[in-house]
Amino acid sequence: MKIGTERTLRTWVLVGAYLALIFGVSSIPQNPLSHTCFKVSDKLAHLAEYAGFGLLLSVAFRSTFRRVRRWVLLVVVVLIGAAVGALDEAYQATVPGRERELLDWVADVTGVLVGSCVAMALSSWMARRAAATGETAGRRRPDVGEPRQDGR
Repeated sequence: MKIGTERTLRTWVLVGAYLALIFGVSSIPQNPLSHTCFKVSDKLAHLAEYAGFGLLLSVAFRSTFRRVRRWVLLVVVVLIGAAVGALDEAYQATVPGRERELLDWVADVTGVLVGSCVAMALSSWMARRAAATGETAGRRRPDVGEPRQDGR
């Protein structure tokens, strides 16, 4: 298997594992006291959880569809994240002590957007850094005084 294909497959496996983690956490029953005490941090938890999902999903899509414009990938990732968040909220309604809430879904979608933007910013930064150091096709430019690979 080629290295690029293997890396892409790994990113999708991570996305699948993260989805399992999201729904696994959603399966944990809650007691009514935790709903009243942790309302604000609950939204932050949703945002953080889905920011991780947005980041991983963006990396997976970017490694799979390299030639697609970034804004198209952003829209696709946010739509998929919104759908997963809606499914998660619907599923939570079936778990004892959990309830579905619109603001939780809004925090989920916001988290996906934040995670996706972070992934794109990191990707741009790494590309600029690679260009500045002369890296092409996975090779590092030799430093001053270091022998070149072609013997010159």
